[in-house]
Amino acid sequence: MAKQMAGPDKRSAWLKKLDEECPYQVVLPRRQLFDDSEIMDFLIEHAGTFDMYVEDDYAAFVRYCFEDPMDAEIFRARFEPKDERFKLAG
Repeated sequence: MAKQMAGPDKRSAWLKKLDEECPYQVVLPRRQLFDDSEIMDFLIEHAGTFDMYVEDDYAAFVRYCFEDPMDAEIFRARFEPKDERFKLAG
């Protein structure tokens, strides 16, 4: 018997519950496996309540969801890619 995937309604209900429980969210491009383990180690050691899921069908982005806004900010500061567009010309 084939395993049945969760339907859109079940996924929507799960996402709504997650948004309520962990409203502080950071979306990052998915990294290679060794970088993912660095993120997971950080989350397990330093974050309180959190969850995560793949943002799209191509697994290009991961949404990290936090209950505590400070956990989200610390995570963002550590792992969000630095954007080159804000460098001063000179």
